[in-house]
Amino acid sequence: MAAAHELDDDSAASRVSASVILCVNRDNPWFSEALESVLAQEDADFEFLIAANDCDEALWEKLNTYAVRDERIRLFRTDIGQLAFNLNLLVNEAAGDYVVRMDADDVSMPGRLGALKSKLMLEPVDILGSAVLLIDDAGETIGRMDFPGTSEGIARALPSRTVFCHPAVAIRRQFLLDMKGYLGGFASEDTDLWLRAHRAGASMANLPDALLQYRVHGRQSIMSSIGYAEVAAHWLRELLLAPSWGRLSGLLVALGKALFARRLPGIRRYRANDRKDNGIRA
Repeated sequence: MAAAHELDDDSAASRVSASVILCVNRDNPWFSEALESVLAQEDADFEFLIAANDCDEALWEKLNTYAVRDERIRLFRTDIGQLAFNLNLLVNEAAGDYVVRMDADDVSMPGRLGALKSKLMLEPVDILGSAVLLIDDAGETIGRMDFPGTSEGIARALPSRTVFCHPAVAIRRQFLLDMKGYLGGFASEDTDLWLRAHRAGASMANLPDALLQYRVHGRQSIMSSIGYAEVAAHWLRELLLAPSWGRLSGLLVALGKALFARRLPGIRRYRANDRKDNGIRA
C-alpha cells in the first residue's frame, strides 16, 4: 500500500479497496435488511462476496435476484456448512486490500465502509473494528459495546473480555493469508484468530464510533456450549506454546465462562463477557 505522502489529491478513503464478505446458510427475518444495509453504503466502491453454505434452493434464488440487480455482488455456493471454511473461500476470492466482515442478521450503518476506509488510509492496521449497538429482534437498541482502541489496550484486555465484534471488523487480506486464514472451530473462529494475531504481533485497533447494529436474538449460535469449550481450548494452546501469567489468566477466565456464563439468558450473556467499565452500556 502506498504511503500517505505519495497519494494525489483524490479522496484518501478511495485508495483502500474493500471486499465485503458474508456467509449465510439459511434465510432469516432480517437477512434482506442486512443485505440492503451493505448495498446502501455511502461509499459505494466495494465488491460484495456472499457464500451460500449448505443452503436451500429458495435462499439461492433470493441471492441470485440480488446479484442480478447489483453487479458488485459475487455469489459462491458450497455444500460445506462450516463458517471458517466458507470465510476462507471468500478471502481467497476477494480482490480488496481489506476484507470487511458482515453477518446475515446485522445492520451496517450507512457510513460504515467510508469510516473504515478513512481510518485505514491513515493507519493501515492489520485488524480494525468498531463499537457496535446491540439491537433486538425488532431492531430496537438495547445496549452498546465498546472495545479497546489500540493494539496495547486490546492485548491487555484479551484475557478477560471480548476485544472485537467479529462482524464489525475489517482485516487486511494479505495479513489473513499470511495467518493461514481462519483455522476452524464451529463457533469460535474469531477468538482463535485474535489470539494468533496477537501472538504474531499484529497491529490492531477499534474505532469509537458504532458502525454496526449487532442483533441479539435466540437463533444465534454465539456463546453456545461448544463455543465456550473451543475458546478455553484456544487459550490452553496459547499457554502451552508461550507460557505467561496473561495466558494463564485467559485460560482461567475462559474456563469460568464455559462453566457459568453460558447459563445466562440473552443480553446478560453479553454483560457477563465484558466488564461494565470496559464497554457495555444499556
